Amino acid sequence: MTMKFAVIGLGQFGYHLAIELASEGHEVIAVDILERQIDAIRDQVAHAVIADATDSKAMEQLSLHDLDGVCVTTGENLATSLEITGILQEMGIGKLYCRVLSPMHERILRLMKVEHIVQAEALAASQLAKRMGIRGATRHFSLTEEFSIVELEVPPFFVGKKLSEADLRGKYGINLVTVKRPVPDKDHEMLGIPSPDHVFQENEALVVFGLEEAIKAFSGRKR
Repeated sequence: MTMKFAVIGLGQFGYHLAIELASEGHEVIAVDILERQIDAIRDQVAHAVIADATDSKAMEQLSLHDLDGVCVTTGENLATSLEITGILQEMGIGKLYCRVLSPMHERILRLMKVEHIVQAEALAASQLAKRMGIRGATRHFSLTEEFSIVELEVPPFFVGKKLSEADLRGKYGINLVTVKRPVPDKDHEMLGIPSPDHVFQENEALVVFGLEEAIKAFSGRKR
């Protein structure tokens, strides 16, 4: 289902967020005060607008009330970010996401009752640390403090085995979600829900779900 979002501030984080949302099929309004930032993204999103987001009249003209969410992703200027956030709240924007610039910024946003606070750098660092701590992990998604979904390289001792023989749940306490394999002219191909007769091949990747500690233990096994 296509949704509509605005991303205000096109630094590295805002730019990549807007691109990712657009690649997921959503309609994106990208907003920045700098023409060069807008020129860089113009062909990749539905709408790219040069506007001063600290100008309430300019913001009113963007018809942000009809969107599914607005994300404030301005750079390192705390005062600017807070001013934009305040304007959007006065406009009655419902689903507001704000990127945190500092601990003080976070405290102020919480006092302003901003519901969706985005700690981009802290989250990225946490996810990278977890991924680095699991041998063979290529992607890591924490669902809770205990449970994760992890993409792993197929261990050598699985190559040539059937899924039914591997018995991931019984032997290792983790569940296989799907299998990815490289294909020509594509990044990867998802195999959907693998059958018990699926034979693991070299260069495939397992997407598994389970306790973080169980996944770590599995990734560290030699056989």
